[in-house]
Amino acid sequence: MAAKRHTPRKAPEAVLFGQSLRALRNDRGWSQEHLAELAGVTLNYVGNLERGEQGPSLHVLVRLARALGVDMATLLAEFRGDVIRKLRLE
Repeated sequence: MAAKRHTPRKAPEAVLFGQSLRALRNDRGWSQEHLAELAGVTLNYVGNLERGEQGPSLHVLVRLARALGVDMATLLAEFRGDVIRKLRLE
Protein backbone atom coordinates (compact mmCIF):
# COMPACT_ATOMS: atom_id res chain seq x y z
CA MET A 1 0.00 0.00 0.00
CA ALA A 2 1.43 3.37 -1.01
CA ALA A 3 1.73 5.99 1.68
CA LYS A 4 -0.43 9.05 1.25
CA ARG A 5 1.44 12.28 0.83
CA HIS A 6 0.29 15.08 3.04
CA THR A 7 -0.01 18.24 0.99
CA PRO A 8 0.04 21.27 3.25
CA ARG A 9 -2.94 23.55 2.78
CA LYS A 10 -2.05 26.92 1.31
CA ALA A 11 -2.96 29.99 3.32
CA PRO A 12 -5.61 31.95 1.39
CA GLU A 13 -3.83 35.25 1.97
CA ALA A 14 -0.63 33.78 0.50
CA VAL A 15 -2.53 32.52 -2.55
CA LEU A 16 -4.15 35.94 -3.07
CA PHE A 17 -0.79 37.70 -2.75
CA GLY A 18 0.80 35.24 -5.16
CA GLN A 19 -1.86 35.88 -7.78
CA SER A 20 -1.36 39.64 -7.44
CA LEU A 21 2.41 39.34 -7.63
CA ARG A 22 2.22 37.17 -10.75
CA ALA A 23 -0.16 39.67 -12.42
CA LEU A 24 2.16 42.61 -11.67
CA ARG A 25 5.15 40.67 -12.98
CA ASN A 26 3.32 39.51 -16.12
CA ASP A 27 2.08 43.07 -16.80
CA ARG A 28 5.74 44.02 -17.17
CA GLY A 29 6.56 41.02 -19.34
CA TRP A 30 9.14 39.84 -16.83
CA SER A 31 10.23 36.34 -16.00
CA GLN A 32 10.30 35.14 -12.41
CA GLU A 33 14.07 35.11 -12.73
CA HIS A 34 14.17 38.79 -13.70
CA LEU A 35 11.96 39.80 -10.77
CA ALA A 36 14.04 37.70 -8.39
CA GLU A 37 17.22 39.41 -9.61
CA LEU A 38 15.79 42.90 -9.22
CA ALA A 39 14.35 42.15 -5.77
CA GLY A 40 17.46 40.37 -4.50
CA VAL A 41 15.64 37.11 -3.71
CA THR A 42 15.94 33.64 -5.19
CA LEU A 43 14.03 32.39 -8.20
CA ASN A 44 12.68 29.55 -6.05
CA TYR A 45 11.33 32.05 -3.52
CA VAL A 46 9.49 34.06 -6.20
CA GLY A 47 7.94 30.81 -7.45
CA ASN A 48 6.89 29.85 -3.93
CA LEU A 49 5.30 33.28 -3.42
CA GLU A 50 3.43 33.16 -6.71
CA ARG A 51 2.10 29.66 -5.99
CA GLY A 52 0.95 30.77 -2.55
CA GLU A 53 3.26 28.29 -0.85
CA GLN A 54 4.81 31.03 1.26
CA GLY A 55 3.86 34.51 2.37
CA PRO A 56 6.39 37.34 2.20
CA SER A 57 7.92 39.14 5.15
CA LEU A 58 7.70 42.93 5.37
CA HIS A 59 11.33 43.11 4.26
CA VAL A 60 10.54 41.12 1.11
CA LEU A 61 7.39 43.17 0.42
CA VAL A 62 9.54 46.30 0.36
CA ARG A 63 12.07 44.64 -1.97
CA LEU A 64 9.33 43.46 -4.33
CA ALA A 65 7.62 46.87 -4.40
CA ARG A 66 10.93 48.57 -5.16
CA ALA A 67 11.77 46.06 -7.89
CA LEU A 68 8.33 46.43 -9.50
CA GLY A 69 8.42 50.22 -9.20
CA VAL A 70 5.19 50.39 -7.21
CA ASP A 71 4.22 51.51 -3.75
CA MET A 72 3.11 49.10 -1.06
CA ALA A 73 -0.55 50.02 -1.57
CA THR A 74 -0.34 48.87 -5.19
CA LEU A 75 1.44 45.67 -4.24
CA LEU A 76 -1.29 44.90 -1.69
CA ALA A 77 -4.24 46.38 -3.63
CA GLU A 78 -6.14 43.09 -3.62
CA PHE A 79 -6.30 43.16 0.18
CA ARG A 80 -9.32 45.48 0.44
CA GLY A 81 -11.56 45.37 3.49
CA ASP A 82 -14.25 43.25 1.84
CA VAL A 83 -11.69 40.71 0.63
CA ILE A 84 -9.98 40.52 4.02
CA ARG A 85 -13.31 39.87 5.72
CA LYS A 86 -13.97 36.96 3.36
CA LEU A 87 -10.57 35.29 3.86
CA ARG A 88 -10.71 32.24 6.05
CA LEU A 89 -7.62 32.55 8.17
CA GLU A 90 -6.49 29.68 10.30
